[in-house]
Amino acid sequence: MGHGPPGGPGARARDGRAGDGRAGPGAEVTRLYLIRHGQTTSNLVHALDTRLPGASLTDLGREQATAAGSALAQVTRRVAVVSSLAARAHQTAAVLATVARDAGTLTVPVGPGSDFAEEYSRAFRGPVPTLRLPDDATAQAAAGEPGTVATVPGITEIPAGDMEMRNDAEAHTVYHGLLGSWLHGDLDAAPPGGATGREVLDAYLTSLSGLVHAAVATGTDLAVVSHGAVIRLVARWLGDVDPAFAWRTYLPNAHRIDLDLDLDPASGQPGQPGQPAAAGPAAPDALRGAFRVVAWGAGDPAGA
Repeated sequence: MGHGPPGGPGARARDGRAGDGRAGPGAEVTRLYLIRHGQTTSNLVHALDTRLPGASLTDLGREQATAAGSALAQVTRRVAVVSSLAARAHQTAAVLATVARDAGTLTVPVGPGSDFAEEYSRAFRGPVPTLRLPDDATAQAAAGEPGTVATVPGITEIPAGDMEMRNDAEAHTVYHGLLGSWLHGDLDAAPPGGATGREVLDAYLTSLSGLVHAAVATGTDLAVVSHGAVIRLVARWLGDVDPAFAWRTYLPNAHRIDLDLDLDPASGQPGQPGQPAAAGPAAPDALRGAFRVVAWGAGDPAGA
């Protein structure tokens, strides 16, 4: 049966971490931070903005990204930062990474040619969802040092389909009702003109499995900046969270869900003993329940 995460923002260091943020002797844990982007112009009018490139951050959204970077620097000293392809996500990631780096956190290079990118590609036995540098000038300027943020396909928001950019009550009821259905296991449901829950989850977890492999291989935590609804779906899957908790617990702009990955000592990867989880189409099943949710948003209460 699923479980809810404990309360509290998770803003704490972990036992067994070395001074550079790497796992120390006997500390087989990597932390994954799933972070929602900052506020956008579409958020202001409650529009279902899910297509690329999407809206940019507002001034408040940039302030939220700055605060998220400061908060991240309090809990990790070594982190790889990636984002979805949406403008709002890589703008948030760029600001966040710069602030965390300025606060003393080592932001691991993740661009093409980096050790992280090489390990990411090595994880796949088939086609690789390519890591790229952000093509958004705002994100490039905010990132400061090239290669400290990369974008990856697959980790997208739940497509609104024919309801794209609608902001009426009916559209929101259908869209969020669909999320509720997916959280409770009906992954074959789809909005008109959109994707099924299985398609959305498979795409996200296929890319995430490669990112997790790279994080483990390079001894770093992982921050993934994407989108609120899909983060709740993915975190529910990764942490075997009570679907009712995931459904009722909203994730505000620039807030995050923290998950710990306890590695199998035989393989050094998530999965069954001696059977490391490979990136690719099998990733959703391999990653299901492989994480433990330790914080969900801004100190929400534990689920039932």
